[in-house]
Amino acid sequence: MLRALRVSDLAIIDEIELVLEPGFNVITGETGAGKSILLQALDIALGGRPDADLVRTGADEAVVEALFVDVPESVLELVTTAGMRCDAGAEVLVRRVIGRGGRTRAYVNGALGSLALLRELAQHLLRVYGQDEHQALRRVESHRELLDDAGSLHQELEEMRARFTSMSGARQALEERRAAQRAANERLDLVRFQHDELERAALVPGEEAELQSERTRLAHADRLGSLAGTAEAATYSGEASAVDTLGRALASLREAERLDPGLAPTRALVETALAELEEAGAGLGRYLRALAPDPARLETVERRLAELSRLQKKYAGTVEDLIRKREEVGRELAMVEDGERGLAALTTAAEDAERRASEWAARLGAARRRAAAKLERAMAMELRQLALEGARFAVRFAESDDRTLGPSGSDEVEFYLTANPGEDPRPLARVASGGELSRIMLALKTLMASDRDGATLIFDEVDTGIGGRVAEVVGCKLRELGRRRQVLTVTHLPVIAAFAEHHVAVTKRTVRGRTVSTASPLSGSERVDELARMLGGARRTREAREHAEELLRTGRGGRRPAA
Repeated sequence: MLRALRVSDLAIIDEIELVLEPGFNVITGETGAGKSILLQALDIALGGRPDADLVRTGADEAVVEALFVDVPESVLELVTTAGMRCDAGAEVLVRRVIGRGGRTRAYVNGALGSLALLRELAQHLLRVYGQDEHQALRRVESHRELLDDAGSLHQELEEMRARFTSMSGARQALEERRAAQRAANERLDLVRFQHDELERAALVPGEEAELQSERTRLAHADRLGSLAGTAEAATYSGEASAVDTLGRALASLREAERLDPGLAPTRALVETALAELEEAGAGLGRYLRALAPDPARLETVERRLAELSRLQKKYAGTVEDLIRKREEVGRELAMVEDGERGLAALTTAAEDAERRASEWAARLGAARRRAAAKLERAMAMELRQLALEGARFAVRFAESDDRTLGPSGSDEVEFYLTANPGEDPRPLARVASGGELSRIMLALKTLMASDRDGATLIFDEVDTGIGGRVAEVVGCKLRELGRRRQVLTVTHLPVIAAFAEHHVAVTKRTVRGRTVSTASPLSGSERVDELARMLGGARRTREAREHAEELLRTGRGGRRPAA
């Protein structure tokens, strides 16, 4: 339940604190006094998008606070899941700060919160029905959604959307595979030729660099043999080689070390150098034994490098790129060759997804028809209570065979109405008057509200297109609804306002050259004055006051006007 709403520095509001009670609350006031701003502030508090120029002139920021009490369990779970303190049965305070530049901050029970959290909370705390919402009845495409809401078919709809999404995904995968298969078939000969050519090439990563090194060795074998032989002789096998010279030095150092142990480190260094020279000499020997001119091998290497060069030019890439290309065309060729099996599997998956979606659409359709029958019975009673005693409300389903399966199923729903006994029902969107639309929408929303958990119901000027006895009936209906739920209504009709258990008047005045909007709870003679103003304008005549008193007596009695 919405217990209090506090607004400061928003539009023409300097500061207003509105305290609301359980039951039927009504807000009245002259046009432009600020009633709509209060509802806009409540929308902002629960995640709505504020206009950049809403901050009151001269202020740096606007603040909206909404206090909710006796909140449902779903709200407690949302708040605690978000990591905020909220004990069972505790209050939930939502605070939204709007800066002059349009930036906002949100708080829930004193802790910073996200807009996503505020919008989730809004779904559980408020149901707002705007003054133009009854016009949705003139859009036939909205009738199915209204029926689903009235029948509480939300879980069934979620499953339908999930199955439709699965079906759409399976169909898309099948179409993409078919398109790829067609394209692959068109270039099958080219793909097969490329794959065979690259397979025959037997490409190996790093092969080109190794072949280039080998070609250099083979082409300069004589020169390399001369240079490496000279180095090997000087190092190991020649007269006065480095190994012999270093061996004599090492023998002298070992003898000297016996006389002076301090030469041990130097002797160790010479030993290491000698070992490395011997290893180098041995390596040069192996190199010389392996090195020999080989014109046949050189020719083979040249041909292989030429083949690699040709392929690189043809396919525009390195050897590694050619290997990736080979794997790519291999996969493409395999897809073409295995395409029928793949298509068959995807076709089966798509057919299965479509079957599951169609089955659920049929199940959803059956649930809608049960909900429609229940709604027709309930609406008959509701419409009688709203002074439409002879009216008959009906839900019709299109039975054509060309209905399209969509995310909401395949049903085409339209509401029908006969306002007078003896007439055949006709499409509601075409035959209902504005006043009838308002009452029908009120009846629908009343039925929907009965299945929801404790959210406050807000009706913004539901008096559009009605007056007189009908307005009295609507007022009585709202009062009855207030016995089950907290109801907040903004109205210009004194007849409806008289049925409220709690009355708040919004007024606008000029203070020191600035417009200021205020809200005050009314009781006793104050309510009489406000109703008299609504009845007769600025002049509160005796007749207007007497009429206002009579309206209040009727409203307090809560009796429905006689037909």
